[in-house]
Amino acid sequence: MASNSKNIAEFLNGDTTITATDIANNAVTADKIATDSVTVNKILDGAVTAAKINSAVALGGPSLGTASVIRTNAKVIAENITFAGNENGLTIGPVTVNSSYTVTVASGSTWVIL
Repeated sequence: MASNSKNIAEFLNGDTTITATDIANNAVTADKIATDSVTVNKILDGAVTAAKINSAVALGGPSLGTASVIRTNAKVIAENITFAGNENGLTIGPVTVNSSYTVTVASGSTWVIL
């Protein structure tokens, strides 16, 4: 029986290291990982990068400097943006909203341009 898994004999012979090539594709899934078993102390520095994070996850946004000390934003809005009424926004200007695009600020929201 061919397998990418380590068998018990290999472990008994002192080879106790499991590498990515030892694990079958799709063998480790979220439902097989125990709650709280993956902690920040167990993740190698640099192992999680922005490229590996789902694009739906909002990260810290564009910035400059060590520790993202200066937050930045674009100078041009080239999309339709709508504040739903349950959030506020801040833009450091000047900022231009390109023709054919709009920024809609619903009641309950505030957009400040400094």
